[in-house]
Amino acid sequence: MITIHNIDETVLFYGSLGAERKEIRNCTVFTFFDKASHVRFWGDLRGFCVASVDVVLPKDMVIRSQIQQRYIGISFTEEGQMVSYNRKAEVRESRNGIDCYVFNSPVPLFMKISGGQRLRFRGIYFQESFFRENNVDLYDSFWEDAKRSLSSNELHSPELLSIYQRIERCPLTGEAFQLWMRGQGLAAAGYLLDLVQRYTSVPPVYLSEDEIAAVLQAKKLIQEHIGNVPTILDLCKSVALNKNKLQKAFQLTEGKSVGEYIRTLRMERALEFLEKSDMSTTEIAKAVGYHGVSNFYHAFRQKFGETPQTVRNFLQKTEN
Repeated sequence: MITIHNIDETVLFYGSLGAERKEIRNCTVFTFFDKASHVRFWGDLRGFCVASVDVVLPKDMVIRSQIQQRYIGISFTEEGQMVSYNRKAEVRESRNGIDCYVFNSPVPLFMKISGGQRLRFRGIYFQESFFRENNVDLYDSFWEDAKRSLSSNELHSPELLSIYQRIERCPLTGEAFQLWMRGQGLAAAGYLLDLVQRYTSVPPVYLSEDEIAAVLQAKKLIQEHIGNVPTILDLCKSVALNKNKLQKAFQLTEGKSVGEYIRTLRMERALEFLEKSDMSTTEIAKAVGYHGVSNFYHAFRQKFGETPQTVRNFLQKTEN
């Protein structure tokens, strides 16, 4: 299994497959083993970019993507398929057509790609930093609205595809291209916001600066004490926010309740221990806050569809 946390690790992953990297005018090109497979990027890989992917992998691969900032990806698949899931019970297959993925928090996304098949798609990607750096004021429930609406509706946006095609054919270079590309990104962001608002039936919700700060502080406390997480009431006292407001703020910013956020973080930490340590299942259960190993087993199977030992064996097998 390959784990990717950021764009630099994505580049290293391509290199591990023997890809050769070249900069051709406005485009970063990775050419692979068979010389026919390639990945092309235009724009800022850490902000707004578009990509063209045409690959045939030599073997089956499972990629665990855990990008640390929120982002949205829209893909136009032309050939092949890819299976992805956060939970085994929520498997999605990307086939010919348009798919949208909204990553609202650093929860791992597992992607399984079969070797020997041709996978060909084009994609448009918005990292959260692009909105922030260009002063696009997203309302506080935007990411949850986007995840709920874009992931569950059939997208139809010829404007976004048109922007992709213009970028691919743009003759500008250097700073002129970068400035023009930023404008294309803002135009695409406008269409994206329109799509979210079009599919969302409830009005946007904004949080105060104090509420946002309280969520950040609560998340830090949870992350630092995952083996013995404070109760919801203790969290509320620590961040000076009542229970209802804290739950509402978590729902808007993380797309889940405080309890759901804790359970998700526990499972991700457990996965890291299984992959990177020799700790026993009992030790891992205790380290992530479960006082009974049976409760840990139940939660883990519910999340990933397999036992901890089965997942550990799989991770060790794919690493070798």
